Amino acid sequence: MARILHIDYVLEGGRRGYQFTEPTRDLDPALVKAIWQGAMPRGSAWGDAAYVGAVSLKSFPVDDRHMAACEVTITDQADELGRRGIRKAIIHLLTLDEHAAYLRERLAAIPEEIVQHAEKRLYSREWELLFRKYSDLHQPRTLIKPQTVLAHDYTPANWRFVEACILLLVTRATLLTNLIEITPKLNPFADRALSFTTLALDPRGEGRIVAVPVDRVKALGGVPYIDLR
Repeated sequence: MARILHIDYVLEGGRRGYQFTEPTRDLDPALVKAIWQGAMPRGSAWGDAAYVGAVSLKSFPVDDRHMAACEVTITDQADELGRRGIRKAIIHLLTLDEHAAYLRERLAAIPEEIVQHAEKRLYSREWELLFRKYSDLHQPRTLIKPQTVLAHDYTPANWRFVEACILLLVTRATLLTNLIEITPKLNPFADRALSFTTLALDPRGEGRIVAVPVDRVKALGGVPYIDLR
């Protein structure tokens, strides 16, 4: 079902603001609503100059058979009131198999030295123990599926590493992934695909795995996170 949609901020005409730039009348209204509500990463400080040009990959289910993979770019545009932080989204509407292939392609596009660095960190004994300790101490024993928050100092270079870490976790069945979610092959109640956001400024309302600049997550207070630095 591969389909591409766009959400842009329209500055001209009688209807300004964020809009789909293509007709969506042929899609299920519930699916369109899910995409609209979930496409943009959370947070309210996107106007900070440090984030201009930043890219966030956000992936989440829109129904039982489809995922939305949203590539969101922070632009240097300002709205009609001069407010910055305008974002634009390219949304790939995919079947589960198409989504898995898309994520593998994203991972393959990251420079090999960055992926190797992420692999070394993720597969190290220290990381195994850290994830296990984090899982044991901070996650309540309930049926509510927990969120794992990763944090790093924000720079474009750091965030390529962060994206590599997340893509490794969601594309490969590893011990670390299983600390977040036992694979559906073993647990039929597991998510068929993990929802995640590679860059948000607030983890609340985001998916199962989310990366947040460390200063932003510290400012929230009381949010447990794994420090990638």
